[in-house]
Amino acid sequence: MSAMKFFRRSRGHSRMRLLFTFLLAVLPLLARADDEHVKVTLLCESSALVPGQAAWLGIQLQHEPHWHTYWINPGDSGLATKLAWQLPAGFHADEIDWPTPTRITLGDLQNFGYEGDVLLPVPLHVPADATPGTMAHVAAEVKYLVCREECIPGKASVALDLPVRATAAPCPQQPLFAAARAAQARVVRWPGAAHIRGDRLDVELHAADLPAISDAFVVQRKLVDYAPPRITHDGVECRLSFAKSDYFSAAPAQIDLVLRARANAWRASVPVSSP
Repeated sequence: MSAMKFFRRSRGHSRMRLLFTFLLAVLPLLARADDEHVKVTLLCESSALVPGQAAWLGIQLQHEPHWHTYWINPGDSGLATKLAWQLPAGFHADEIDWPTPTRITLGDLQNFGYEGDVLLPVPLHVPADATPGTMAHVAAEVKYLVCREECIPGKASVALDLPVRATAAPCPQQPLFAAARAAQARVVRWPGAAHIRGDRLDVELHAADLPAISDAFVVQRKLVDYAPPRITHDGVECRLSFAKSDYFSAAPAQIDLVLRARANAWRASVPVSSP
């Protein structure tokens, strides 16, 4: 990278960091979502909650055209959507089961997130001693950053009153959950390793059925630069070469990846070998 390009990019990152520092400061002051740019809805896949079983909740984000929110690793700029749950005693919600992100390019910035309509699925664990015939009030505060060229922090409070019953049936929203599962990155255990080589982090994957990977996202932040990696593929081995992040400090024990090939996606983890 030339010195002038690095200066322009660093200056752009500095402006973005100042902007998001300001946004973080004002975020708690906002009372509700900006309905003009994203609609936030809480859904449940089933008609009732069954004691001792897990149910699927979903935060549906319906974006206005050209607007987007962010993945767990937002990329060069942005903030991942955060959920704060208010649940009855004994109930527990897991982390978001993040859908495969889209690469969103804004000038020199490479961001990862979602446009259009997306469902963020969350497993809800119902305690075995939940009493059939009662109602469970399930609520969440959703904090997000919605962006086009400008960014607006938002906060939405969503809630459902769900019956506790001995059995449950699918809801009309069940196809949305089925579509979200179909679009999820599939977990694979392809053999491989990552190596720190100078200013790059190289990943090698080996398998007889490796697809032709077209893009890759690293889950961990401050590890690699967010520009598309260099990818080579020979049918049984795929090599991905990422530039190291300017904020790289130490190699983790493993690197977690989401890999895309057209409409399909896979999740893989490989150990990291430090020099």
